[in-house]
Amino acid sequence: MILDVVYNHTAEGNHLGPTFHFKGIDNPTYYRLVAEQPPLLFRYTGTGNTLNVRHPAGAGPDHGFAPLLASEMHVDGFRFDLASALARQLHDVDQLSSFFT
Repeated sequence: MILDVVYNHTAEGNHLGPTFHFKGIDNPTYYRLVAEQPPLLFRYTGTGNTLNVRHPAGAGPDHGFAPLLASEMHVDGFRFDLASALARQLHDVDQLSSFFT
């Protein structure tokens, strides 16, 4: 079984959208913010927000949930939607990012 997962954004949209998930908890921890213009969120995914997997709290779902699904639910493989957004460094993709490891 192959599971299609989205670990790069949530349903919250941009800074003007409603709060469903992490925006109400700790916006700069869970989302990548535009440094010069917080609370604007990076749009690497086209959804209005990109999760901040550089922070341990933001990387938690990525690093903990997939192995659990593989071992407990017998998932054979994953297709990570827009995986390059998780390793984005300004204008480049860090191919040695902890996400890919």
